[in-house]
Amino acid sequence: MININRLPCPEVLNDKGRRETENVIAFYSNNQNLATPYQKPGTKQSYITYKDEQVRKTLTKMLNGKCAYCESKILSIYNGDIEHFRPKSSYTSSDNKSTKPGYYWLCADWENLLLSCPFCNQTHTHEIVDGNTITEIVLGKLDHFPLHDEANRLKKNHGQIFYTDAPSYRQAYFQEEQVRLLLKPCTDPNIESYFIYDDDGSILVNENMSTLDQLKAATSIRTYALQRLGLIQSRKEKIIQIKAQVRRVKEAIINFDNNYDQLTERTWFECILRREMEILQKFTHANQEYAGMARYIIGKYMTFEP
Repeated sequence: MININRLPCPEVLNDKGRRETENVIAFYSNNQNLATPYQKPGTKQSYITYKDEQVRKTLTKMLNGKCAYCESKILSIYNGDIEHFRPKSSYTSSDNKSTKPGYYWLCADWENLLLSCPFCNQTHTHEIVDGNTITEIVLGKLDHFPLHDEANRLKKNHGQIFYTDAPSYRQAYFQEEQVRLLLKPCTDPNIESYFIYDDDGSILVNENMSTLDQLKAATSIRTYALQRLGLIQSRKEKIIQIKAQVRRVKEAIINFDNNYDQLTERTWFECILRREMEILQKFTHANQEYAGMARYIIGKYMTFEP
């Protein structure tokens, strides 16, 4: 997971999205509808605006065609899930209690949308690696949205003041943000610092953080299934490539140092060194798979701006 700069909101969410959200809020203002899936009045249509192609294209560009959570490239085999970070239809709390409706008023909210792969966003039976043990377990985000303190959770009534009482809503939203346990790439600063990586591709909690931050990292790893076997194997392959390139950089540094006093040779080996460094730096670019892991692994050997 890396920090992502959110692009400007697609216009369709400002007009059609606003109208749809107002309809949804009106639908759930009737208490008889609280356990009922939303349908646009007079139709069988549910939430549709977030699925607009303009939204998908903007999310794909913003995330470089990668899953927001595991950083895997997904577009070659799948078009990706448009994911509601705060679930719209229902939410599952830390105690696995499911509640309806969810954060219905954020159904077309740009800040609430991400692009995700199905393994992080949906539930599947995964082979999860824990040290030398592999366990089959059903994991994936789906409608999970755990908090450290349920007393601060936004309630269905907050949806009713989403447009009408912005200051009160923002205050309640801020309070919930303080106890949110899932990390969000477009919001949480220094998100890469929550994790460390083993050379076998495992993602681990950075224990040099506060207890709450460690809990956030552990909850995110589990909820997004970031320790699934196939993902670990893909990260390990990337680490092998990175370490091989680190060796080439070190060799280039040695050759440059050994020929520093000879102008012709120094210029030649300086060009080689620059080329090898550029190749190594490319692993850290935001459009590359597992850039967060690459920055951590490379950072153990040298420091430079990604």
